[in-house]
Amino acid sequence: MEGFSKKEYVSLEMPTQEHPVSDQKRIEQALNERGYTQVTFPLKVLGKLYPYCRDAGFAITVTLVHREYDWVVTDVEAGDTRARQYGLAVDYGSTTIVMQLVDLSSGAVIGEEKEVNGQVAYGTDILTRITYALEDAKHMQALQQATAETFRILLDRLTDATGIDAAGLPIMVVSGNTTMIHFLLGLDAWTVFAAPYAPVSTDPGFLWGRELGMAFEGLMYIIPSASNYVGGDIVSGLMKLELHKQEKTAMFFDVGTNGELVIGNQDWMMAGAGAAGPALEGYISKYGMRAAPGAIDTVRIEGRELTFTTIDGQKPVGICGSGIIDLLAQMRIHGWIDIAGTLDPNASDRIQFLPEEKEYAAVYATAEDSANGKPLYFSQTDILQYLDTKAAAYTMVECLLETVGMDAGELSRVYLSGAFPAHSDLESAITIGMFPDLPRQNYTVLKNSSLDGARTVLLDYSRLAEAKALVEQIYCVQFASVPDFLIRMQAAKFIPHTDLKRFPSVQI
Repeated sequence: MEGFSKKEYVSLEMPTQEHPVSDQKRIEQALNERGYTQVTFPLKVLGKLYPYCRDAGFAITVTLVHREYDWVVTDVEAGDTRARQYGLAVDYGSTTIVMQLVDLSSGAVIGEEKEVNGQVAYGTDILTRITYALEDAKHMQALQQATAETFRILLDRLTDATGIDAAGLPIMVVSGNTTMIHFLLGLDAWTVFAAPYAPVSTDPGFLWGRELGMAFEGLMYIIPSASNYVGGDIVSGLMKLELHKQEKTAMFFDVGTNGELVIGNQDWMMAGAGAAGPALEGYISKYGMRAAPGAIDTVRIEGRELTFTTIDGQKPVGICGSGIIDLLAQMRIHGWIDIAGTLDPNASDRIQFLPEEKEYAAVYATAEDSANGKPLYFSQTDILQYLDTKAAAYTMVECLLETVGMDAGELSRVYLSGAFPAHSDLESAITIGMFPDLPRQNYTVLKNSSLDGARTVLLDYSRLAEAKALVEQIYCVQFASVPDFLIRMQAAKFIPHTDLKRFPSVQI
């Protein structure tokens, strides 16, 4: 491993009148002898050298971070501290931010914490946040501050859990989509969303945490994006999967609030993206919620009866994305809904007309079962909205495959990433027509490829150049420019599809 951050222990002679070499030069010469040719000393480190180095007898450990064209000295410590080398890897998601503290010597993950992104208070989906930022310059600042606060919470938790000062570490590698990086940097994200879709930055590189108002003293490296919608989180995932090094063509689909899709091999890469909205995390429904204690996460139906499980086994307070996808698949299999998703009130007593909603709904938890003493339900409107989401996901795959001139069956492997596929039943997803009907062994599901990729880069700085080359290799398709995209979506709104030949293994 060639981690982004390294520690070098040096034992130097004390300065004398005969050799009045500066503290900086003395350390720099020792590092040059060990192969560190371009060494930079920030002012905060220069300010620490005296009298610290003399008090330590010039027996010190120097911490350096590789920054493309130089090595930045981020700290000096008395004595030999080479056994303690750590860094941070971050998946900076629109809904959830996950941070890992990693041992740079062994590659082991010492601690991991996650927290709901504070930006959610300003909108559950990215477009709402972009619009909010447009209203007032102070709103953009509020989004940036919400990000900084969420990072602070995670740093504090990691410090408490591991006993290691996370905020004082030298390097943090951040993986996030293009819009989220604009929010992190306090840049106008409207450029990401509006034609000609030219972001302010796709490769901001290295920044000091304090530049961004972070409670982090070290350098932050931001993994580059390929385009406005194919962000650093996708590039990070590709770095982990190494799709760009494989002979056979494979597909990578990161499924979340936004859906990003890449098809390719060592010779070419084609990518596209679309907004799924908050549906996959359950937010479309009155009782929809993210995966948290009390969320219904699996559903099974036997005849006219319905059973479920919840996260942590608590009484249900709502239903998350994995529960919704099970609910729809099970209702279709057992005839509670038809191919168009229309509820059949004769199929079960659970399907009830709600006067206040003026429509039918499937009651998945009765008042007696629920935590709040009220029945929890998924309405007819909820079903139709969710079918829009699954249709968009399937149509993105269909269009990108057609663009590269392939059928789904020609793919050597399909990689699915994100909290939604990681916690959902793949069979249920295929049953409702969200993903192609391929042999199940052809699918590989990863919990968080963005985080895995950030950690991969953190542990090997030589891959920085590889990431930069990769973004130049990816050709991006704008699905909004596909003439018949909406027409294809209409066909994909049915369960599993209007063309049942596409789903031969789905028995309904």
